Amino acid sequence: MIMGSNMAECHPVGFQWVMEAKARGATVIHVDPRFTRTSAVADVFVPLRAGSDIAFLGGIVNHILSNGREFREYVAAYTNASVIISDKFRDTEDLDGLFSGYDPEAHTYDPTSWQYDGFDEESSDEATNRAALGEARGHRSNLRHGDPPATDPSLEDPRCVFQILKRHFARYTPEVVEEACGVPPDVFTKVADALCENSGRERTSAFCYALGWTQHTVGVQMIRTAAIIQLLLGNIGRPGGGILALRGHASI
Repeated sequence: MIMGSNMAECHPVGFQWVMEAKARGATVIHVDPRFTRTSAVADVFVPLRAGSDIAFLGGIVNHILSNGREFREYVAAYTNASVIISDKFRDTEDLDGLFSGYDPEAHTYDPTSWQYDGFDEESSDEATNRAALGEARGHRSNLRHGDPPATDPSLEDPRCVFQILKRHFARYTPEVVEEACGVPPDVFTKVADALCENSGRERTSAFCYALGWTQHTVGVQMIRTAAIIQLLLGNIGRPGGGILALRGHASI
């Protein structure tokens, strides 16, 4: 799937391998506000409103979770989906659109309530100092060292990452995707199903993006949402999968 990029014209050397994959039976999907040369050779072109990518991606996350299309063995073994989150954490449904820890005066979040269950809470300053120390030592981590966090391998605990994710993305229904992106539900479902069917134990799918994602103020969130999709479908760390950042420099 190509989003946030006119890969055929902006990255033609890399795009030759997309065309090679298509010749071997791969389905090429282009989601973009403009019809370009990439759209012209794609199997499926989906026009959407500029800047609405997160809603489209969120709809795919919801489609996967509400229909049980996740690669469950991969998710349980290779992601943090089974980890239990602190009972102090509150999602946006609980706090009228905000997460717990929001400071209305500073307009920032204190993530101490977002810890894994059983981990000692630390202030924002402590977290910043610890992160800086980790970088100085050549590694980074958002967790304190100690015992492994509590988990639920069945992914059924209401406070595990998987269930929190499921509740959070439930809002992105096909109807919401249509309202935000202008993409009809049948077209959206066709794309989501194609992605799910080409993922799992035997197959993998890849996302390709470029400046059409990164040059947004919420570019990082777009890429993170794509990462959630790829982790749910088992497409990270496997041949033919991943999220490919298209750039013009060999040493980017």
